[in-house]
Amino acid sequence: MQGPFASAAVRVLKMKIAVLVFAVAAALAIAAVQAWAAPASQSTSSSAALFAKAQVEAAAGNNDAALQLLQSAVKLDPTNENVQKLLGDVEYRLQQYAQAEATYKAVLARDPGNRDVHNRLGGVYAAEDRFNDAVSEFKASLPSAEGFSNLVDAFAAQGRLSELEGEYQQNVGEHPLDPVAHYQYGVVLSRETRFPEAGEQFSQALVLQPHFAEAYNALGKVYGDEGRFQDAINEYKLALGNDSKLYMAMMNWGVELIFLGDYRGAVDKINQSIAIKPDFALSYENLGIAYDYLNDFTRTVEDYNHSIALDPRAWEPYSNLGAVYLDHGLVNLAEAAFIKGLSVNPRNAALHYLLGYAYQQQKKLDLARQQYQLAAAEMPNDPDVSRQLRLVLEPVYKQQQR
Repeated sequence: MQGPFASAAVRVLKMKIAVLVFAVAAALAIAAVQAWAAPASQSTSSSAALFAKAQVEAAAGNNDAALQLLQSAVKLDPTNENVQKLLGDVEYRLQQYAQAEATYKAVLARDPGNRDVHNRLGGVYAAEDRFNDAVSEFKASLPSAEGFSNLVDAFAAQGRLSELEGEYQQNVGEHPLDPVAHYQYGVVLSRETRFPEAGEQFSQALVLQPHFAEAYNALGKVYGDEGRFQDAINEYKLALGNDSKLYMAMMNWGVELIFLGDYRGAVDKINQSIAIKPDFALSYENLGIAYDYLNDFTRTVEDYNHSIALDPRAWEPYSNLGAVYLDHGLVNLAEAAFIKGLSVNPRNAALHYLLGYAYQQQKKLDLARQQYQLAAAEMPNDPDVSRQLRLVLEPVYKQQQR
């Protein structure tokens, strides 16, 4: 069932991503419809009704429908922050970055200290590869956990994590009794895959603040990355005991159950996470993995596509979607999924590699060779990638010489 790209190459890599690390779109919260102390005017009442409908469409990944509703709502009530935030979120998902930037800036013009919107605007700048602008907005969102995770991701994408490590190591030295300082330094170390050191920082944060739910979740992630799946689950339980709405901990619990082979249990936990936060893209991605192991092809494809609709810039769901198509012999659909992923992640080595494989299966050997070479160019120092590329390139050249 799992096929040539089933576990280590694609799905395991994906499942262990962004437990602490928020995808840029992960901060897209579904805000409650605003209650008014005074009787609502007809325009605000109509706007609230449109907003409620847009929330449902947006959470379902129906971004075009949500956009139309929100554009109508904002005309009726142009100062409603909840409407404008969701409008910016949907514009971001549709890759309408200039419009999303303008929408978020309109909110900040009225509320310049809004950390949540600074984080979202940073996501727009990151999508446009405007590193300095993105970093500035993410820093303006601190101490937001979402903003900090996005800040770490921005430095990681530039290969500059060592700069951030030095800054937050110094911060711990200057504030040794601050649990947030230890937590943030741990996040950076975890992103560098320095799991034992990260675990020490999260543990110290918990000594200083025993009810720090995010730190329990982070420590659970470290244990999961180290293959200590049951220990990880125990930490997620502690996280949820301190914050029952911490959807990441619930989703992560489901991820560890996937590793333990309890796929039905994983579906249950991940669905509980979705009930808390219906628009978190990674939950649907992990749900798709669980259904894939349960041999439910239709649900798998639906959940991967739902994840893509909620966060179109994440590359992993495209690779997983294409891989499941390959598993079922639907090579043309796999090719389309990989190409779509590359349209928003043009330098992603894994997608180039997988697209090369899809081309090879179709005997498109020149195209296959081009994709393998692009993959090698993006990861020239990775011995595993180089070894795999040599194994696959050799038959390509041999077939061409016949």
